[in-house]
Amino acid sequence: MYRPKMTSKTKIIWTLLIIGFCAMEFPGVFFFKDKADPFIFGFPFIYGYIICWWVFMCAVLFIAYRTDWGWKRERGEKQ
Repeated sequence: MYRPKMTSKTKIIWTLLIIGFCAMEFPGVFFFKDKADPFIFGFPFIYGYIICWWVFMCAVLFIAYRTDWGWKRERGEKQ
């Protein structure tokens, strides 16, 4: 049975996705829940933090989509 190997591009994208997901789910941001001072882009800290990571994840997924990171093409195969 043929099992394709992970390329370095695939490893980098998976690593960025896992880092982004862990950062979005990090419970430590709730230490700032009662503070009004920290703002990110005019939003309270918790919303700005999540929006920044959401944008990061969208960018990584878009790059992954554009580079066909999940599919290995055979020689001579058309796009």
